[in-house]
Amino acid sequence: MQSTLALKTGPAFQVATTVRPCRRRLAAVQASSDPLLQKPVARPAAPAEGAAAAPAAAAPAAAAAAEPSGVTIEYQRQQAKAMRQYFQNLKLAETVERSKVFGWTKKNEINNGRWVMMGIAIGLMTEYATGVSFIDQLKLMASYMGLVDLD
Repeated sequence: MQSTLALKTGPAFQVATTVRPCRRRLAAVQASSDPLLQKPVARPAAPAEGAAAAPAAAAPAAAAAAEPSGVTIEYQRQQAKAMRQYFQNLKLAETVERSKVFGWTKKNEINNGRWVMMGIAIGLMTEYATGVSFIDQLKLMASYMGLVDLD
């Protein structure tokens, strides 16, 4: 299966079309809005007045060689440093989250919820077996423990 990938990078830039084998269809890809990621197009320089034809013809080639042909090494270094810092911060945040033992952590909340569900289930089964409502069970438990006087 053949698919066509067309890159349109704006009116001042070239349109490149390539054909390559692919298993799935590819959509047209817009170039990034970052000017460092866009390929510059060599524009012919205006001929100077009174200049010879040969130096004027060599000017566009010299201008093309002087312009950067894409992403610079320095830009790649900056992006690599930023990406490394991002992943270090992400790893640190994950480590801090895992090391928490006390407080409002996800693990503690899950365990608390499980204990509450078990308590409610035991209360409902006791209510079914004895006929005493869940609220009355709590009152009886508090009076047996000496927390409240229900007389």
